Amino acid sequence: MKAVRVLKNEAERVRRLAEKLGVKDKRRRIIASGDYVEIPIVDDAEMFFEGYTIVEQKNPVFSRKKSLEEILKGRVPEEFIPTNYKVIGDIVVVKLDERAREYAKTIGEALMRIKNCKAVWCDFGRFGMKRKPKMELIAGEGSITEHRENGCRFRLDVTKVMFSLGNQAERMRVAKLVEDGEVVVDMFAGIGYFSIPIAVHSNAKRIYAVEINPDSYHFLLENMKLNEVNNITPILGDSQFVTPEGVADRVVMGHIYCHDYLYTAIKALSGSGVIHYHESTPEAVIDRPVRRVKKACGKMGKRCKILNFKKVKNYSPGVYHVVVDAKVY
Repeated sequence: MKAVRVLKNEAERVRRLAEKLGVKDKRRRIIASGDYVEIPIVDDAEMFFEGYTIVEQKNPVFSRKKSLEEILKGRVPEEFIPTNYKVIGDIVVVKLDERAREYAKTIGEALMRIKNCKAVWCDFGRFGMKRKPKMELIAGEGSITEHRENGCRFRLDVTKVMFSLGNQAERMRVAKLVEDGEVVVDMFAGIGYFSIPIAVHSNAKRIYAVEINPDSYHFLLENMKLNEVNNITPILGDSQFVTPEGVADRVVMGHIYCHDYLYTAIKALSGSGVIHYHESTPEAVIDRPVRRVKKACGKMGKRCKILNFKKVKNYSPGVYHVVVDAKVY
């Protein structure tokens, strides 16, 4: 676990910077030792603190707050108390067992107390290629928030568009891979999940951001302004029909159900280039994404080299969200 080690007279300025960038690790406490202070940061945030000393904390001190279980003990049956929830900006999103619905208000109010947020929404999942969420307000008010991560700002409405916190490291990984002067096509751009970090943290020449959901597209335009980027070309429509052809050095396919779009991705490449293909796949057929990429390349008269194959996160029991990096030529 990383931390920025600074002199005490610099600590407040660095703390404010880490919070502004959304990279301060809120799970850990700031530690003072002698003339120095260690400010905890999230993984892969070292790049924001060039010139400062980055240390590996062997004995981090974690913040101790009253847990949700402690607050709800005796008020909600133990098996209905959620163990996981997401904090997006100043909004908490939680999934509840159907049997726990009668306790939703009590759980929501407890979460507001713990996280000091403005609203708690119950998440019933996302539907269709537009990834539209189904949500219900269980405490507080308001659905629009601004979330910060990796030095980027994302404005969104949690009732209209999705935001996956589990993809944070992957979004930054891809941004770091983009080389100077590259043209990137982001086929499922959403509110700018990949396009914004690429624009902020690379020297890409042009990023074509394609999005089918009008609500997501609206926030994509807002986030371009928020982050003051001018090298993104937004395109509203189904990427199967509106993706530019023959322009890209790199194509991002950030939707986990997009194997039917592989041919479109290959057509988007300028002769050759890299495709980042995402898929949700059961462990029993874990090699399926690689096979699909190779098959699509073969049908298009192309060859490919698998550069990387990794798990992004657990999607559900026995099912993984994975990504394939393939060089197509």
